[in-house]
Amino acid sequence: MADTHIQKQVEEWIRQEWMPKHYHQDFSEKDVALCSGGTFTFDAVSVDGKIVANISTSGRKTGGGQHGSGKIHKIRSDVFFLLLVKAGRTLMLLTEQDMYDWWVAEAQKGRVPARVEFVHVEIPLWLNEQLRVSRWKAAREVTPDRK
Repeated sequence: MADTHIQKQVEEWIRQEWMPKHYHQDFSEKDVALCSGGTFTFDAVSVDGKIVANISTSGRKTGGGQHGSGKIHKIRSDVFFLLLVKAGRTLMLLTEQDMYDWWVAEAQKGRVPARVEFVHVEIPLWLNEQLRVSRWKAAREVTPDRK
């Protein structure tokens, strides 16, 4: 089974290092009440509760180079939950440039809610390298042996 430890480490770096520098307050993973009555655990919520974000470390393509429809659907789900929360700002933070570019193009076509801001987060090289290795290992797990 794929090890998601590095993805969690990237999320933590974004929450603890990147977000406070860009939004000038602390963030934590937190359950937030939804306007539909339930709750959802968001990846990053500001101390004052005015900024709520989800984080994705996924690239747009699969390990085999195909369009990652499952990855796109996961982000659509995250966007849906961002629409159900009362917050001054709702952010979808994306670490991969190709995924960010794809969502910006979708927004320009009017295919995503304007209320959700898509933000590209550049992670440090050392962390990016670990993420790439983790992805490579995960892709090898699901790729059938070609004999």
